[in-house]
Amino acid sequence: MGMNQQFKTSASWDQAINFLDKSFPLAEGSHAAANAYLVYFDHLLIIRADGTMTGLSSPAQFVEAGGNEESPQSILLESNGVQVEIEPDQAGAKCAGSMPNHRMQLLTQL
Repeated sequence: MGMNQQFKTSASWDQAINFLDKSFPLAEGSHAAANAYLVYFDHLLIIRADGTMTGLSSPAQFVEAGGNEESPQSILLESNGVQVEIEPDQAGAKCAGSMPNHRMQLLTQL
């Protein structure tokens, strides 16, 4: 693993979304609509605000999740030697009408 660096200290989730959409595209839609994440039979599922689900375009980019599979505390993705950890906002996903504040870290340098 790398140096466990934050994406950027001044980066917003919008900047992280752009990076995720380019490096770890979804089968449908954008990471911007990700309300929650779950692991189902070793596949990462992204639950959108409207309740629909999608996965990664390349499911092999999902490496592992930490915590409960229905509500992971961390999600590790890898593409071309770049590792990214997403820490889903558990509280925001449970509040109706509010978008969660997920957190992302780059674990390897570009």
